[in-house]
Amino acid sequence: MAGPAGPARILLWDYGNVLVRWEPRRLYARLIPDPERLTYFLSEVCPMSWHLQHDRGRPMAETIPERQALFPDWADEIAAWKTGFGDMIGGQIDSSVAIVEALAAAGVPQFVLSNLPSEMVETSFGPFAFPRLFADAIISGDHGVVKPDPAMFDIALARMGRPDPGEVLFIDDSQPNIDAARSLGLRAHRFVEGMDLAGLVRAEGLLA
Repeated sequence: MAGPAGPARILLWDYGNVLVRWEPRRLYARLIPDPERLTYFLSEVCPMSWHLQHDRGRPMAETIPERQALFPDWADEIAAWKTGFGDMIGGQIDSSVAIVEALAAAGVPQFVLSNLPSEMVETSFGPFAFPRLFADAIISGDHGVVKPDPAMFDIALARMGRPDPGEVLFIDDSQPNIDAARSLGLRAHRFVEGMDLAGLVRAEGLLA
């Protein structure tokens, strides 16, 4: 299949681990200092497969008591998934935020498409100044669907005003999300911290 013709005109960003660092281990390494117990907790008690239901919109007020009933010895640590969610968030990724700021100065429309619980949007966005530069943020928890489901990208395109998918550059750290976006005709590139993001954005025609 031939690639999109002409330059991109919109940038669609993933949020976690593209613009800011997010890692539950940041919180739980402090709460559970024993490495073996920490690994068990993150792989069996509160694995990412469990967290995915929050990204789909299920409230933690429901899921946390359910999990505590299954793992009563870990009740306090499970509760911290909600109360300590902000401590899972590290600093912004400065090289990415510099591109957000440069694109904003150039008048390029920018959007966020994030797998994120609705109840944690303010916790995740609030500490940082740059989210105000986005035209919109499309949050999975608001819609009950998560990337890489094509429906999530369709929602994003609708929120962006139905541009041609080939006009949209999508940047995400997950290869399945990249593959899904490409299958729908978006320009998509996997983010790796330290990559030449400025060069990529210039090559796609979004910055001179």
